[in-house]
Amino acid sequence: MKKTALFFLILAAQLLVAEPSALFDPSPTSAGTSPTAQTTDAESASTDSADVNDLFSGVESSLKIEFSGLPERSYIGEIISVTVKLTPVDLASGNIEYTLQNEEGLRIFSDTPRRKVKEDGVYDTFYFLVQSSTIRLPDISATVTSTGSVSETLTGSALTASALTPPSSFANVLADKFEIINYKTTPYNNESNVVIFTAKAQRCDIGSFRLPNAIKQGFESKLSNVGESQMTFYAIIPNTEETLNFSYFNLKKQRYEALVVPIIVDDDTVSTQSDLSPTDARHTELKVSAAAVVVIALFALFYWRRQKWYLYLSALPMFYIVYALLPNQDVCVKKDAPIYLLPINHGTIFEMTLQEEYLEAEKTVGDFTKVHLPNDHIGWVHKRDLCSN
Repeated sequence: MKKTALFFLILAAQLLVAEPSALFDPSPTSAGTSPTAQTTDAESASTDSADVNDLFSGVESSLKIEFSGLPERSYIGEIISVTVKLTPVDLASGNIEYTLQNEEGLRIFSDTPRRKVKEDGVYDTFYFLVQSSTIRLPDISATVTSTGSVSETLTGSALTASALTPPSSFANVLADKFEIINYKTTPYNNESNVVIFTAKAQRCDIGSFRLPNAIKQGFESKLSNVGESQMTFYAIIPNTEETLNFSYFNLKKQRYEALVVPIIVDDDTVSTQSDLSPTDARHTELKVSAAAVVVIALFALFYWRRQKWYLYLSALPMFYIVYALLPNQDVCVKKDAPIYLLPINHGTIFEMTLQEEYLEAEKTVGDFTKVHLPNDHIGWVHKRDLCSN
């Protein structure tokens, strides 16, 4: 009896020192995980989420922007550059969108900045045309579109631009370099000639080019670019002028430089465009003269050797001579047809026909026919404006 009582006492003592979870587990988890473990997992997930947010937050704040190059001095009409530096390279070398605002006295010259990627950052350069003596550079901020990283906003500074006091020959352009590539002069009427020339320039607003003393002037074509611009320009000047003179302001040398276009009148068409292939009148004269010499030589051989095939051979150069010396034919030009100054698509129109007219046609270049107008002017008519009959 004593042994049985002792056994029950020992069993009761073991139950009292056992862990409560071994006796009571009113809501066990389905996966067998304790509430303490669930709490630990939730805290870990929360910590991981915070770490991810901190990571992206660090990316956004790491995009830095600063001015790298600002103009020290400028002139009205000059193209100036503003360079910003973005760091780090691995973030800023992607697609970047800029916001430029609050500029004054400036006009952006190129929507796309020029980029240089170096070891210490990405350098983007913007170009602006100075239009006023008082200017303010724009406020600039950058956004990397792939990550959404946004930089701080750079505040543009205020500058003062100098106004030039140009000579009377000034052609209204400032450039690092300006040069004439080629030129040609043809008669326009009894009192004037038309000069056409092609020029190229560096860091120049070539669209502002204007000659000071031309009767009439304009662009036949122009291509504006910061690195190198190019234009084809025409000017009607009195036929008493022996040269076409103008000047530009050289930004590198800080001085005015004069340019001279010699006036050498050529009755043939202007050939400064790559798509033109006009026939040179002097070449035609040489060909006719050469054909005449051949005819005379063949006739001399016929009289000397009395062989008729010399006469047969002379027929070909004789036919060419007759063809080349035939008078120009007339062409029918429609009413309200534009008369172009040069045989160039989208060229300058200087006159319109008031009615359907028959005009003397001299030659054809591409889609254009050279015609003589009743007022002694010479122009070009597109083939679409010729009568179909």
